[in-house]
Amino acid sequence: MVAGLLLGGCSGGEEEPAPAPSKESSAPDVRVVTDSGIGKVRGPLSPPRRAEVVRDVTAVVDAWSTRAYGGDYPRTDFADAFAAFTPYARALALRKTSLLSNAAAGADLDAVTIARRVVRVDVLAPRGKVAGATARIRIVLDLSGPTDRREVVTGRLLLSPTAKGWRVFGFDVSRGRDS
Repeated sequence: MVAGLLLGGCSGGEEEPAPAPSKESSAPDVRVVTDSGIGKVRGPLSPPRRAEVVRDVTAVVDAWSTRAYGGDYPRTDFADAFAAFTPYARALALRKTSLLSNAAAGADLDAVTIARRVVRVDVLAPRGKVAGATARIRIVLDLSGPTDRREVVTGRLLLSPTAKGWRVFGFDVSRGRDS
């Protein structure tokens, strides 16, 4: 089964402080190396600045996906996965935790391995000033539990640069079994 959600918008208010990572959802010691790169760029942007945007946006995707899908199992707390989301996007993500995390099955899982993570970053930079980015993602998960399976999370995270770093303000993500 594949589910999807399209969200676009801004937080429109004061940023809430990001919750501290919980001990229960700590990331495993061995992590997959993310295959990241630049996608489309609209506006003049130097190669060093492109590389910086890719690095920073990839770090947000890595933190979210590691907290949302990786970590120790069994577990039920996934709220810290949305630390880099704006308050509005976080509220929507918390209503879609079965799509944007392993919350629906976390208590029944023995282990989860992020087998592959691919991020392509499209950048909007009018007159050379970075105004936003879209992280196109593909995350392959191997889930172990009562039924071992492979699932794939694909889609887009929409991000904007803020004084506190990149924040996810929208998403269009689907999840399904890999055949």
